[in-house]
Amino acid sequence: MPAKAHKPTDESRAEVRALASFGLTQEDIGEYIGVSHVTLRKHYASELKLSAIKANATVGKYLFSLASGQAISKGATHSDCKAAAMFWAKTRMGWRETDRLEHSGPDGGAIPVEIKRTIIDPKA
Repeated sequence: MPAKAHKPTDESRAEVRALASFGLTQEDIGEYIGVSHVTLRKHYASELKLSAIKANATVGKYLFSLASGQAISKGATHSDCKAAAMFWAKTRMGWRETDRLEHSGPDGGAIPVEIKRTIIDPKA
């Protein structure tokens, strides 16, 4: 006997939106609502995509308010803002805390190496 076809409800859509916004995997969300990840993607594609985008936008907005110092007026500490600004600079601007030293030869190729041998006469 085939399994009963899944029919999304307003409640299941709300649950999927919430779980996706919290960062759960599609496999875990499917397990939670009792469907396979394939069925989940078939019936809830919009909720999965938009929830992740909205969650990232909410966190990004908060992080930006910290990194830009705007959150100080709302009670954030200087330390909070400094940490957020450093995180922003590293992840969004490509800044680093460590130096990298790269060696390359002409036109970015290998470094030419010249090996000289000196033979010493032990009788000399």
